[in-house]
Amino acid sequence: QGPEAAARFRDELRHATHDVGFFYLTGTGVTPELEARLHRTARAFFELPDEDKLAIENVQSPHFRGYTRIGGERTQGRVDWREQIDIGPERDAVTDPTAPDYSVLVGPNLWPAAQPELREVAEEWQDHLSGVSRKLLRAWALALGAPESYFDEHFGDPQTLLKIVRYPGKDDPTPQQGVG
Repeated sequence: QGPEAAARFRDELRHATHDVGFFYLTGTGVTPELEARLHRTARAFFELPDEDKLAIENVQSPHFRGYTRIGGERTQGRVDWREQIDIGPERDAVTDPTAPDYSVLVGPNLWPAAQPELREVAEEWQDHLSGVSRKLLRAWALALGAPESYFDEHFGDPQTLLKIVRYPGKDDPTPQQGVG
């Protein structure tokens, strides 16, 4: 909307990050159609038979990608009664022995053979929001008085994680759903 609106946005962004500590970003350009496709695809994934979901169980991935069964994760030492799939950027595994320890998290995803559309919609979602993130970080760099390219130069490719979660729900109030 022009240089004045951009400067105003950067001022508001700096205020939110320095004085408030958080903000809620709207106007990301995610279409209602893409959001609906992601929701439909997520529901369809969780409706798959257990054998199809367990075929991509995250214990098979050194990159912490794939499916986690209900009760398969702990949060603050307590069982978290949910199931989920973790999806990161689709990359080759880092094989450099001198790479930092966290590089083990870089690598390919596990995709369900029974639902190929999950990969398509998840990658579209991540591509779109990675673009939004880069645009936001460039504006934040300028708001902080740094060059627009500061975060690109110092952090390279983002290591985003898309976590699609389903809390199964139940009638009995104990144990409590989700602890995270």
